[in-house]
Amino acid sequence: MDSNKTISVSRRSSEEMKRDMSAPDSSSSSLMALSAASSPLSLSSSSPTASITPTARSRLREERKDPLSALAREYGGSKRNALLKWCQKKTEGYQKIDITNFSSSWNDGLAFCAVLHTYLPAHIPYQELGSQDKRRNFTLAFQAAESVGIKCTLDLNEMVHTERPDWQSVMTYVTAIYKYFET
Repeated sequence: MDSNKTISVSRRSSEEMKRDMSAPDSSSSSLMALSAASSPLSLSSSSPTASITPTARSRLREERKDPLSALAREYGGSKRNALLKWCQKKTEGYQKIDITNFSSSWNDGLAFCAVLHTYLPAHIPYQELGSQDKRRNFTLAFQAAESVGIKCTLDLNEMVHTERPDWQSVMTYVTAIYKYFET
């Protein structure tokens, strides 16, 4: 093999790996596929991650365990604030939605409906919804999420009758939605 080609392939591989690791939607499978396909080290090795640096390997392991850590790196700040920013980004342009926290911003069910509508538009007729019919909003959102396997961890009656839901419970449920659709 020509040594210039090997150097070129190695350099390209390194640059692609850096770009993929810094990309907001990078995933461990695409990074491993990239390294296996373009790195000369992995061609002779039995491990698909042989050419990934120990730091990158550690980061991939961490992200598999806790996908919110990648989100926090992307948006900066804490995992909670990063998830909040993700929700705001997903619901941009939705009328009647102003997500500023994990409590009162979710108290009428519309925020859940908006987030889920971005992924499951056939399940949620968002344009027909209003903030006055909390029970319908929560029911639609919870049923849509359950239709794809996201278990509801919130109590429907409690959510309908509470103006300030428990922020940790809401965040836990939103995290489950994020993990299902984004990881």
